[in-house]
Amino acid sequence: MNKALTSGEREMIRLIAEGYKDQELARRFRISLRTLKGKQWSLMRKLNLPDVSSIIDYALAKGVITVYEVLESRFSKGRIEAP
Repeated sequence: MNKALTSGEREMIRLIAEGYKDQELARRFRISLRTLKGKQWSLMRKLNLPDVSSIIDYALAKGVITVYEVLESRFSKGRIEAP
């Protein structure tokens, strides 16, 4: 099975890692929540992963996203407060 990620899959992974909730993701991609869940399931199946949090682990391990990018985005969007 081809594990090359599409640009849309990479974007979804990045947004999940940044802390976007499912409804926010669905609005951003202009799709229904049901379609979003299907896309997430397909991505997990493609990568042979058990859940959405594993997608983030995979992306960090493969360099799709970096911890720095995730934290920078979460701080800038107010999703994490500085100590």
